[in-house]
Amino acid sequence: MIPNCASSRAVAWGCALALSLATATGQAPNASKKRDSSEPNPAAKEQGRVMAPVPSQERQVAGARRSSTDDPFDAIATQLSSLLGDKTAVSVGVGNFAFQDTDLLSPFSALLRDELEVALGKTNGFKVVTRDRIADLQNEGKFQMRDLLEPGTAVEKVSVKGIQGIVRGRFYASGAGVSVFTELVWLEGGNVEKTKVTLATSQIAARVFPEGVKTEQAMGALVNPQNLEASISNLQEITEGRLKRVNKEFPLEFFTTDTRRAFKQGEVVSFRVRSDRDCFVAVYCHQSDGASVLLFPNNWQRSTFVPAGKAIDIPGTQKHGFEIEIGPPYGSDVVQVIACTSEREIEKLVGKQLSTATASLPVPVMTRGMAAKGISEAGASQSTTQNGAPAMWSEAHMVVSTFPKTP
Repeated sequence: MIPNCASSRAVAWGCALALSLATATGQAPNASKKRDSSEPNPAAKEQGRVMAPVPSQERQVAGARRSSTDDPFDAIATQLSSLLGDKTAVSVGVGNFAFQDTDLLSPFSALLRDELEVALGKTNGFKVVTRDRIADLQNEGKFQMRDLLEPGTAVEKVSVKGIQGIVRGRFYASGAGVSVFTELVWLEGGNVEKTKVTLATSQIAARVFPEGVKTEQAMGALVNPQNLEASISNLQEITEGRLKRVNKEFPLEFFTTDTRRAFKQGEVVSFRVRSDRDCFVAVYCHQSDGASVLLFPNNWQRSTFVPAGKAIDIPGTQKHGFEIEIGPPYGSDVVQVIACTSEREIEKLVGKQLSTATASLPVPVMTRGMAAKGISEAGASQSTTQNGAPAMWSEAHMVVSTFPKTP
């Protein structure tokens, strides 16, 4: 996507997050998730037979031509409704559905989240809180536990105005079906109830492909995350080693502005950072190909300051002359924010990297070793802030999965 301006150009580079930056012409640019013991553990290499989704507008039109009994996702909503007893109009948000025992998402993850919002809304038992509303609550600081949207995350008693529960889960493909294990998380009590529904691929095909067209390739492209083996290896290396090199000395929130972690080709992603104290930040994308990209600060957005209690967006609402757009190659990357209460330390961390930016490659790209060395050296620093207090460090990260548009 190109910024809204009379004349613009796009600058892209190859990375697994597939980010495309755009700036106005004529302006100088300044882990794998641990499995819950109660969850299934099918063979990791077992692949499924599912089908590629059509764009959401087409799915809605197709769904309007069908009765609810033809919709396989209604079966999941019905099972969840059976857990409610006499309760009605229970307010729930729909979180993520991860691939098997990983943090990776696929096109089926996005499809499942979209379809469940619709299916739950058709029941008498549930009132769906849209992801836009959840994003608003996050921005207002009223929904601070992003991990609640992730399957298997431990739940403590929390209170979020307007949300009683979260629906999330995992899926496993085998043979002619996709088994969806769904969790209904009760926020105030901390309880988690679970259901299992196996959807026949023929049902999903009839729902997704109105004309009945389906191929082995399209089915596999829907259920499996892109570049699966490389993505899993990348996540293990990053989460089990390199992320631990920065101490977490104060709370730091990091999430996408629309709460999603799965994006398809051409979509634009924006990240949001919030801290409980004044700090300065840098954002990196650790790619599945072994390189790291400094997303922020950059030649368009230089200020790294995050005021205490106030969220900043990267890019901001005014875009600062650039956008982050999804493009090839695809896969799952770790996007990490590093924060320090000393501006000088963040400048030391990113200064040399920013100096390597050029007109043709405006965002610094470095080897994983170079990035890790810089981050670990910065985290080991014993410097002080401007008022003489010891510098404090923190970090937060998320897995972002990307994939191409479906046929």
